[in-house]
Amino acid sequence: MSLLLAGGIIGAVGSIYSGISAMNSANQTAADMRRQGDVLFAESLRTAAIIEEEGEKFGAMQSLQYIGSGVELGGSALITIAQTKKYAATEAAATRSSGKAKRDLSYSGAQRTENEGRAKMIGGIIGGASRIFNALGTTTSAPTVEEVESSNDVMAFPEGPTPGSVPWFRGSQWAR
Repeated sequence: MSLLLAGGIIGAVGSIYSGISAMNSANQTAADMRRQGDVLFAESLRTAAIIEEEGEKFGAMQSLQYIGSGVELGGSALITIAQTKKYAATEAAATRSSGKAKRDLSYSGAQRTENEGRAKMIGGIIGGASRIFNALGTTTSAPTVEEVESSNDVMAFPEGPTPGSVPWFRGSQWAR
């Protein structure tokens, strides 16, 4: 095996390893992005639950204040309490929706990161194969000076080539 081929193989292994390493790094980054999205979503669910609970408590406190001040729970007092609870439920739903959107965005970014890592791995493999083919092409080209000098072919035409001894020359106009 020639030095060029050995160098090509070493370069190919390095290129492939680099591609695999880039893919593994991208996969780890994608996993972190998904975990971050899950944490954001869980946090939004917790915040939404707190908002709903505070809305219920505030509605109950309004009821007690109306009753304590001698107002009957009917008409506008009941509408005010219902609106308070409705606003809390709407705010909680918006918080959950926002958390879901943040999680989806994190997951989408994670998928793009994985795709980029996969592309780098494929590029590394193709680059490695290209290096090997280039090295093979270089090693199978023309013989070196040392190979020609050590060969007996140098003496094939001791007095020089004649028109009949060179295959491409045989049928040409110069052979006549």
